[in-house]
Amino acid sequence: MYIIYCRNQKTVDLEDKTNYRLSVTGGDYRPTWLVRVSDWKKVPGTEAVDGYHTISYCWEQSGEVVKNETDDEYSLVDNGKHCIIEGYQVYEDEIYRLVDFPNTEDDVQEVEEEDDDVENLQHENNDANKEEHQEDRQKDNKEKDKEDPSKNNFNSDEEEEAIGYKEYVSWCEPTSETATARYVTYGELLQQVCKDFQVEYVWYDKICIDQEDHKAKLSEIQQMHKVYSNARYTIAIIPEVRRYNQKDLKDDVGDCAYKALGCLIDDAMGSCWFKRSWTLEEVMMSRRILIVGANTNMFQHSLFRTDIPTTLDIFSGTLLDFGGRAVTQYERGTVNQALAHAHFRTSTKPQDVIHSLKNIFYYMFYDIEASHSTDIKTIFNNFYRHVTTIETSILCFGSPYNLAGYIMNENMMHDYNLPSWTGVNGRHVRDIVIALAHPQLEYHIDDTMFISTTTKYYWKISITPYDRGCYSPSRPDMEEHSSILDEMDRVHQNRINGEGIDMTTANKDVILLAWLRKILITTNLYMTHYYEPQDGLITQIRPLSLTEDCEECIILPILCAINTPIHIPVEDDKRICTIAGYSVDYCFPVLQECTKGTGRYRAIGIYYIGESDWLSGDPTFQWNHSIGKDDISGKGIKEIVNILFENHAHDVPKEFIIE
Repeated sequence: MYIIYCRNQKTVDLEDKTNYRLSVTGGDYRPTWLVRVSDWKKVPGTEAVDGYHTISYCWEQSGEVVKNETDDEYSLVDNGKHCIIEGYQVYEDEIYRLVDFPNTEDDVQEVEEEDDDVENLQHENNDANKEEHQEDRQKDNKEKDKEDPSKNNFNSDEEEEAIGYKEYVSWCEPTSETATARYVTYGELLQQVCKDFQVEYVWYDKICIDQEDHKAKLSEIQQMHKVYSNARYTIAIIPEVRRYNQKDLKDDVGDCAYKALGCLIDDAMGSCWFKRSWTLEEVMMSRRILIVGANTNMFQHSLFRTDIPTTLDIFSGTLLDFGGRAVTQYERGTVNQALAHAHFRTSTKPQDVIHSLKNIFYYMFYDIEASHSTDIKTIFNNFYRHVTTIETSILCFGSPYNLAGYIMNENMMHDYNLPSWTGVNGRHVRDIVIALAHPQLEYHIDDTMFISTTTKYYWKISITPYDRGCYSPSRPDMEEHSSILDEMDRVHQNRINGEGIDMTTANKDVILLAWLRKILITTNLYMTHYYEPQDGLITQIRPLSLTEDCEECIILPILCAINTPIHIPVEDDKRICTIAGYSVDYCFPVLQECTKGTGRYRAIGIYYIGESDWLSGDPTFQWNHSIGKDDISGKGIKEIVNILFENHAHDVPKEFIIE
């Protein structure tokens, strides 16, 4: 595929970040080679005295992908069809994604015209409106071309045949008199982007890695975490990103302060770039990112390392600066966080999924070679065995379904026959998880990828499917799903507004709605089941999020402390925030026996016991209330796991073999 880049872009940043962007610094490390932007020549990395930048892009969008008949490998041919729009007019010239651009006038869909002032119009609907008026614009442009034959005719039959709109991710249909097109190679387009944003040196893999030297290539791949984490910022080329409507810059939407910013985030998350394994590593290792779209851009930094406020989005609050997060003694993100994204990414070669993850967890893999010659199964098994031996946050995952039973994201790992404990059948919690096992628990992973866990401390509990959840016989449809979430929010608002809902006297439905919201907000997972102690209070009900239905399960004594950032808006602009600290919530991994009496189990999700007692104003949601010990407070994670299981010691240790 080919892309377009419009110069004279308008940013969606809430304020002018140019000075801040130009002043940021990187680390001391320098890659072996860099590209000097002024002449686009390969130079030693040491030449970049004041730092360098990195490029992140989707390989398939840098030219035409060709499959080699001899070895089934893929290569890329760049025929210089990438397009730079000079003289682009922000308020006049339109940008269309490939699916929006009709092949002929007969393809133009006639849809009913909608009022431009509809307040809640989603940006996807703007595409339909643009398509609706496409025919009129084409006629207008033809008339203009007759009047001015010197102007580039983007709509002529000859040009369409020569260029082929289907070859493009997006396309510009200019209506202004100044816009002209310049066709270039991908490298020339990158050079123009770098010049426009005043970048002097850049790391670009096609030039800085010797693609023909296999040994050197693997060596450079192992250093990519250093390359991206030491850069001043990463430039992400995402051609699907575009500005839709100038009025969007004036309206608030959710956590994103403007509709335009919200649209940019949505476009980025739906892009080819966002779905690739290598780009996940690149963004997670980067401190800051400049997203450059077809006609708009955004500069963003991580909220984890700096106290400089910014808008809260998936980049600032989740992805950026994975290696620079400080929670208690930890200085980086945890395994579950990376897998929460990696399991939904793809790569041209399956091995690259693991090679990119190894770079994210470079501190775990000093002695493990990155090789494409090792078979896929061995590569995957070695990775998951190694990270789980070091860190058990991998077990912190839950249901992939919403209340209506729809899978929220398609997991890309099902082809690799991974064991249940990798979380391949669910979704991992996205926040930092510090996991600590009961001191008596022992485990190891054998050559068959089974985890053998031995412990005297565990719970065996009977659970009930949530009657408004995905495993209920009366499972809601999507309309009912939305209605339940609205009801959940009303219950929450009534509680915090003090409008008569007392959890100690509330009915079971209200308590379950409160737990539905609590586990969803904390883990981004939906409640599928709940546990209700037979002789306990109704407020001691606790939710579970499971990948499959069951009536009875085992709770392992591995306490997972979920550290959720507390975002505090700044006084003068509530649309931007900083991290003031972390709330802590606790859960345990859940097992289900495969076949009764075999001792074989599957890891199927988490059992949520509550939040830290120092934060909550309602004892119902505190971890200690789950066992009726409201008088216990201020305990650390080691003490909590001991207290919760002190009365649940079995006579002899039991072995749980987790498949």
